[in-house]
Amino acid sequence: MPITKSAKKAVKVNEKRRSRNRHFLDIYKESLKSLEKLMKSPDKNAKNLQESLSLVYSRIDTLEKKNILHINTAARRKSFLAKKVKSLSI
Repeated sequence: MPITKSAKKAVKVNEKRRSRNRHFLDIYKESLKSLEKLMKSPDKNAKNLQESLSLVYSRIDTLEKKNILHINTAARRKSFLAKKVKSLSI
C-alpha cells in the first residue's frame, strides 16, 4: 500500500491512465475483429475491406497519437494489415 502522499496520487493517476488506455485498445480491437470477420467472409467486397481497413488505420493512429502504441509498433501493425488485405484482393 502506498504510504506517502505522492505515492497515493501516483496510484490514482496510474488507474486513470490504465482505464483510458484500455478504452482505446478495446475500440481498436473491435474494429480489428470486424476487419478480420470481413476477410474471412466468402464474399470479400473490396470496398468494404478498404473502408474497414481505413477505420483500423484511424484507430491505430489514435493509439499512436495518445502514446498508447509506439510509433514503430503502429507502423508494423498497419503494414501487416495492408499486406493481408492486398493478398486477399488479388
